[in-house]
This record gives sequence, structure tokens and C-alpha cells, in this order.
Amino acid sequence: MVEYVFDGRKLKKRSGQREGELEGNIVKDWNGKQVGEISGKDIKDSQGKKVLSFDGKSIKDDTGKKLATIEEIRKVVDGQAGIHLAAMWYFFVWK
Repeated sequence: MVEYVFDGRKLKKRSGQREGELEGNIVKDWNGKQVGEISGKDIKDSQGKKVLSFDGKSIKDDTGKKLATIEEIRKVVDGQAGIHLAAMWYFFVWK
């Protein structure tokens, strides 16, 4: 069962509680603090360090280890597949 819903901008729990949001390529938590950034096919943390890469199907950490596929993420987070969904999953669901 899907636990989270991502509408392309905001990530919410099924209960409606807001977890985070996307402003352009900046990922922010529920109170507006920047937690990450999307840069091309890489996802960086708030200090600018690369933490993930996304090839369209799978998400790999900075060492190249596969964390999940987009299909696995969509079992937990309902939303359009892509790097934005992967970033929201990483910062608010998986972490």
C-alpha cells in the first residue's frame, strides 16, 4: 500500500501531513529548510555533496551501490516516476 503521495511539488503522507516540497531543483523539508538539490542526474545534500545518481531506472548512492529501482519507490510513494520522485523518496522516506 502506498504510504506517501507526491504531486510533483509536495510530498505528503497518506494522512495529509506535509513532509517536504520541491522548489525548482531545491528540496526543502516541511518548514522550508533546504535538505538537498537536484543537479542534472545527481542528487546532492544541503552541503552540495553528491549522495545519489539516477539513471532513469535505478538509484545508486555515491559509491555506486544500488539502493532501489523506480518501481520499488513507486510501491511506497505515489507519483510520476523521475528524478524528483527519487529525491523526495531519499530525503523523506528512505533516510
